[in-house]
Amino acid sequence: MADFLRTLLVLTVLGSVLTGLLLLARPLIKSRTVFYYLWLLVLLRLCLPVGVIVPLPARAQAEPPRTEIQQPVTQPAQPEVRPAQPQSPSGQQGQPAGQETGPAFDWRGLLTSPALWITVWGLGAAFCLGRQVWGYRRFARLVRGSGEAPEYEALALLARLDPRGRVGLTVCPHVSSPMLIGVVRPVIVLPREVEQERLGDILAHELTHARRHDLLYKWFAVAVTGLHWFNPLMMVVRRQLNRACELSCDAAVVHDLDAVGRRHYGETLLAMAAKQPPKGMGLLTATLCEEKAHLKERLVSVMRPVKKGPATAALTLALVLILTGCAAIFGAEPTPSAGPEPDPVVTPDPNALLADPVLCDLANGLTAALPADLTEDLLVETPEQRETFLSVYDRRSYEAAGGTGGIDGMGWLFSVARYDQIAFEQSLGLDNSGRSFFARGDGWYYACLFPTDVRYYSEEADQTEALAAWEELNRRLPEEFLPDFIARNSLEPFASSDYFTADGTLFGGEHRYINYHTPDWSESITLLLSQPVRQGEGGIWCVEGYFNNQLGGSALVIPRDTGMTMADYYGQLQEQADQGQRADLLTPEGAALDWLSSRYDGVTADQLAPVAGEPAWDLWYRELSPIMSEALTVGTLVYADGAETQVENVTGEPPYYPTLYTRLWVKAEDPGTLNGPAVVCDAGEAGTVIFLEQDGLVGVEQGGEMSWYRGAYDYEESPYEVMAELCRSMSVEERA
Repeated sequence: MADFLRTLLVLTVLGSVLTGLLLLARPLIKSRTVFYYLWLLVLLRLCLPVGVIVPLPARAQAEPPRTEIQQPVTQPAQPEVRPAQPQSPSGQQGQPAGQETGPAFDWRGLLTSPALWITVWGLGAAFCLGRQVWGYRRFARLVRGSGEAPEYEALALLARLDPRGRVGLTVCPHVSSPMLIGVVRPVIVLPREVEQERLGDILAHELTHARRHDLLYKWFAVAVTGLHWFNPLMMVVRRQLNRACELSCDAAVVHDLDAVGRRHYGETLLAMAAKQPPKGMGLLTATLCEEKAHLKERLVSVMRPVKKGPATAALTLALVLILTGCAAIFGAEPTPSAGPEPDPVVTPDPNALLADPVLCDLANGLTAALPADLTEDLLVETPEQRETFLSVYDRRSYEAAGGTGGIDGMGWLFSVARYDQIAFEQSLGLDNSGRSFFARGDGWYYACLFPTDVRYYSEEADQTEALAAWEELNRRLPEEFLPDFIARNSLEPFASSDYFTADGTLFGGEHRYINYHTPDWSESITLLLSQPVRQGEGGIWCVEGYFNNQLGGSALVIPRDTGMTMADYYGQLQEQADQGQRADLLTPEGAALDWLSSRYDGVTADQLAPVAGEPAWDLWYRELSPIMSEALTVGTLVYADGAETQVENVTGEPPYYPTLYTRLWVKAEDPGTLNGPAVVCDAGEAGTVIFLEQDGLVGVEQGGEMSWYRGAYDYEESPYEVMAELCRSMSVEERA
């Protein structure tokens, strides 16, 4: 219910914004018919909860993005479903936990209950729609009950204008203005004593409404705006649509008339201006002259038709495309700022099964287990046939917050979801904050979804007990649930090495860097090119990822909306290349140009610049940051024929490295005997990083093996200069 209300509010906001844009564009849209049907975009936006999600630029972060991801407030704990409470939390409405005294009725819980607001919305929608339907049916019965046969001349004229006889004709003493009623069986209703010379214009107008199914359009508008009855802008939408309908109908009627015919039609509008339709029926009928306030606009439109040249048509088309694009937008989300983070390694162990579990059979045939001594503090949701099949909540926080449920509600500890091969690969190109893959088996990949902010909630004066229980859940559940779930369901633990190479790439073999920047340098990226199918000559190349040279951060490039795995997708491209159809993909430059052309306009081959050196993809997150953030000692020294001299260590908190994560790296040869100044970050068994002044080299030692790297570009400061300045500033702080 909460999701429905949230979606309804999103739709009403998007519809309101689109309404404003359409009204602003109205003076520029010369075609009355185009403007009339553009209101259909507003109505569709108000009722269809689908659309394009616009990517937003990732914000520059003060610290490496991956460091932030590795420090969630709530750990990815996977406690298990308890059979004693298998019901969905969203269906429970308890009083705040721990309040033994207080008000007899929980007014706060009532006012924040989605059920209350769903009821209010439903009653309002039913009243608005019911009022329109009841009023229309009452008026239609009145017309049918008092209808009189029209004169022969009127029937003969209608037969000439409507040879198929799809529209009926009647005379009603209770109407004062001609109108069209009836969606399925339309009928033109005439007042008594209509002048014969006006009858042709009247019938032409109402038949145009019937031919375009304007009444169906108006009923659709009534239904959609009735669902958004709480939005005062819906009155504007209905009024403007009705106004556009009449202007468009006038334009269609007088399109082929000469000046005399247009003047005669305008006189008919004036003759009918003093006669109004029954109150409240304006939107549900089609009348000849509905609003006196807009009579002048209609007369001007009839007597002075807009001349539409190529420029006007081009402007109208451009505005239609812009408004259609705006109508297609349903939301926005940040683009990923870096590649996928490493996944936790969990070793399956039969001895990891909980000694005293409470078991829960899940809808997908799996079994989950919770420590029995924790189940009283938990609520469990086990939805059927969903990607996310298990969610666990802290009972105290959930109930104290009013029991909103869902991953956006208070008390949410974690959820477990599983993905097939295609969905898993798609997730690799997304920002996986709050999601960590931990197991795999039978073609599925299992992920733990956990909050990245605090979901603890309590209004108790003394929160000691509730906070202690919250901390206990977050401490024990990660350690006890994951190993048990893997062992109990015969799954394999998932690790990054299962899918990524030692260099952090998806595909093995040779890799290349190619640089590209926009002409105004507003964006500068370096592409990582690799061969996904066949290594060496004849193998196609693809863009595997790209690096933001200005803000730092890498992102994987995963083919989207293919409906197939990457292996199948690139396999098809390889077959096409073998048949001579995709020769452009047989070189790194060709593959880079193909990918860039889908993102930027006017990209040419001479804008691509190969980067010298063997790529060391994602080096900062794979090797440098994990060691440097855990460094036990950071200091300067001077190497003399490999010996360390003039060693000076600095102390303090793990340092912040403001520019190194914005750099791209390539592999370098071993310099041999070390000489000259250096900065060393020593993290003990985790490894050591050496920053040499010599050639700006960076060495990483792990497990007794040393690897060397250098910057892919000539940056303003070498890595050694950055670190040496950091050590100097830390020394000044120590002395201070």
